Amino acid sequence: MIDRQRGPLTLALSVILHAFTHAYGTMLVPLYLMIAADLHLPGVKRAALIVTVYLLVYSFGSYGAGVLADRYSRRALLGWGLIFNAAAIIAIGFTRDYPMLLGLAVVGGAAGTLFHPAANSLVSEHFNRSPGMAIGLLGMGSGLGFFVGPQYAGWRAETAHWTLWHVANWQKPCVELGLMGIFVGVLFLIFGREARMVQQPAASRQQIHPPLGPSLRKKVIGIAAILSFRDFAGIASLTLASIYPQKAMGFDPKRTGFIVGAMMLIGIVANPLAVYLTPRGKRLPGLVIVLIAGGIAIAAVPFFGRAHVLLGLCLFQAFQLGSYAISDAAMLERVAANVRGRLVGIFLSIAGTIAGASPWLMGYWTDSFGADAARPMRYLGPFVALGIMMILAVGAIPLIRSLGTPDAQSIDPMTEIDPRTMGVAV
Repeated sequence: MIDRQRGPLTLALSVILHAFTHAYGTMLVPLYLMIAADLHLPGVKRAALIVTVYLLVYSFGSYGAGVLADRYSRRALLGWGLIFNAAAIIAIGFTRDYPMLLGLAVVGGAAGTLFHPAANSLVSEHFNRSPGMAIGLLGMGSGLGFFVGPQYAGWRAETAHWTLWHVANWQKPCVELGLMGIFVGVLFLIFGREARMVQQPAASRQQIHPPLGPSLRKKVIGIAAILSFRDFAGIASLTLASIYPQKAMGFDPKRTGFIVGAMMLIGIVANPLAVYLTPRGKRLPGLVIVLIAGGIAIAAVPFFGRAHVLLGLCLFQAFQLGSYAISDAAMLERVAANVRGRLVGIFLSIAGTIAGASPWLMGYWTDSFGADAARPMRYLGPFVALGIMMILAVGAIPLIRSLGTPDAQSIDPMTEIDPRTMGVAV
């Protein structure tokens, strides 16, 4: 039988794992200028390449992670994935050899890639009457991680005074957050639980792990290709939110880290609220609204000025992060639980890989500004380009609808958000 009593605890722990996963992927963003100066790199793009490599590996390996999530222990994949991810981050804190940093980014990305296919499948199966709301609650971790990673990194890079093996100031938050992540990973291995039945009924492997089929596979590939515009804009906005305040407004790493983190903190509210406000039948119209609104918001950021730049970025992220929760819920509610890991894997392999190139591309683009990088309106081009990408992502709506209708067992999250009754008895 499914261990129903551990469902809420597993979801809560998964939210924390989600936070660490995204904290590791973004913690170096406000430190780009410090890294480039410390390692004597020619431009921000070289520092941004470390994050780009991490994100590309993180995304490219997602399909393989999805296959593993549909076949093996999701609890083990999540716990060990965080532990190895954290270990790579700690190692980044102890080397200043640039090729080694790129190699460790590969290791961290390979470990981090296990999270979404396993976690999205695990929590939606624990709460199989409201998989959409479970995904929305899981999404709270992304907002928390996107906040803590840059905020903590910017703060500790300027205030940490401990010394060990000549660790540079920008490396100290890597060591500290890495140690915390290992501790959390061990806790998850101890207290997290699978949602699957302990004893499977007699059935063939093909019945337990059915193939996706060419039709479903093509649809998911199409959805990923179109929503990659949205994903690219989301990841690129983090790099712009680091470079733009520091180069055009003279902010220091600590203040920049606060801006990058604070604009993502809105995800704690945006993810579950977006799902709550778009119950079955309203998911896709809601997705259209948030994508268009997000595109307009990001294009307008250069007009907010120095005093209100954080407001403009927060407005964009409210729509951006909410769109992830809605699109994930809309897709997973339309497919069987035993194919969700591979579906998430295919999606992230395509959309995430394309989006993963954005930190380097934004660094390259802004490096080309030269002396003009100090003028805020010089950044209008990149911000408008991201706005257009957000709006182009609306083209994925018909393909998501073609996946089918939400599972008949699903219930309306407008009236059912209690974790104790979001699952079904078995």
